[in-house]
Amino acid sequence: MLAVWSWFTFWLVLHILAVIVAFGPIFAFPPIAAMARKEPAHAIAYSKVIHFIEKRMTIPLAVGVPLFGTGLIYTAHIDLWKSGWLVASIILFIAAFFFAVTVQLRNSTKMVDLLAQMPPGAPPPGAAPPPELEKLGKRLQFGGMYLTATVLVILLLMVWRPGNAIS
Repeated sequence: MLAVWSWFTFWLVLHILAVIVAFGPIFAFPPIAAMARKEPAHAIAYSKVIHFIEKRMTIPLAVGVPLFGTGLIYTAHIDLWKSGWLVASIILFIAAFFFAVTVQLRNSTKMVDLLAQMPPGAPPPGAAPPPELEKLGKRLQFGGMYLTATVLVILLLMVWRPGNAIS
């Protein structure tokens, strides 16, 4: 039996694929950052990997997510203002997107630049990282926690759809 493809299915597939590809890698950022802390000689490489994924994959694909979602809303004939879960998700997404672009990306760029200025190789045993590096690392960590939590809340709202009569 052939599957029936509709515009709704088209937008749904694009929306889900964009979400998976854009936001899936962010769950790998904390372990990659932990590796950078454990292996300071390679911290620049780890930071560049995170920054590259964020700049070239996560943020560009995140632009498509609401576009594909708009296609879903239109083709499913969803009354946006009667769907509190959807309005909440949109507001959370907008806040997270602008935070990612204006704060997190800027901090990530600073981290790569700061690490690039450090002398190559492993630091001397027992040497503490520069305070600016520690402070920036904490800002990136907390920003990442905020963004990850927001993605999870949006995912929960999209799957659960509290108060939604559409099944």
